Amino acid sequence: MPFEGTFPSDYEHMRVFETQLKFLDATHIPINKILNEGKKYEGDLLFNIGKGGFEKAYITSLYHIGNVVEKLKECFDNVYVYQDGELGWWNQVDVRLQVWWYNNIASADGMLVPNASDVPYYHGILPNNMKVLVIRSVMTDVGLDPSKFKPREDRIILNGPFTLEYNALPQALIAHQTNLPIDIPEMGRSRMPQDSWQMAENLGVNYLPYMSWIEWMYNLNRYKIGYMLMPSVASGSFALNCAYLGIPCIGYAKADTQRLLFPDLAIDVFDNQKAAELTTRLMTDEHFYNEIATKARLIYSKEFTKDKMLNILEQ
Repeated sequence: MPFEGTFPSDYEHMRVFETQLKFLDATHIPINKILNEGKKYEGDLLFNIGKGGFEKAYITSLYHIGNVVEKLKECFDNVYVYQDGELGWWNQVDVRLQVWWYNNIASADGMLVPNASDVPYYHGILPNNMKVLVIRSVMTDVGLDPSKFKPREDRIILNGPFTLEYNALPQALIAHQTNLPIDIPEMGRSRMPQDSWQMAENLGVNYLPYMSWIEWMYNLNRYKIGYMLMPSVASGSFALNCAYLGIPCIGYAKADTQRLLFPDLAIDVFDNQKAAELTTRLMTDEHFYNEIATKARLIYSKEFTKDKMLNILEQ
């Protein structure tokens, strides 16, 4: 990302990572600029190492530099690695890149991860003195215009397509029990199976075009229920966005956003039976539906603020 500086509040792609940087009052600097100039900076660096299998060319270019973290430590007081994407993305690249990835994070002063469930993963493979800190997923509505939110409809939305990480087939099968139209965002279009669009009608789903984050939020307000049944959880921004809008979201409890914002809809990984049971209850029990929506909004307003993110990070 060539952008340098702090993100403006009305930035149209103000997703979780950009919002976290905004709340940290951090300056974004392109990695190549740092490596090429070799300038000494004051303070710490949060290094977004990238999403491996999805950005193989970028990761490979860093691989040829060697241990990037060691070079960055020459320019900053401390270097922390940011987990961008889900646990295990590095398994999708060549073994040499997997080893390179490990050597880099093992050289860092610490890691920032999105979920409490990520912490023991790293504690089991990294040096004993390595800090692994949770940086809570957050969003900001500063750039959103309340008059532009689309009206609520009887529609369902899944958090992603029919790929390994998004697990859309079982999500769609469960969602069909509502007998409502089902929309799916084109997340990672280049990774989607080539017949995704041809099979959409057969599967009874509709694909949404790629949107900026602001456009995404305006459109998301349309939906009655969301599904985030993906085992490869990262920031869990889908559940976060649903909670802000008061849309009940059924998802896996390993994501902090799901576990905290929707405790009554947080289930074990691959527990499709429970997901189906919750779907039926949301569709037939209006009191339960409204209780879930109201509770999510309340928890969001208390637990997913700038101050809360910073307090957790400082513990």
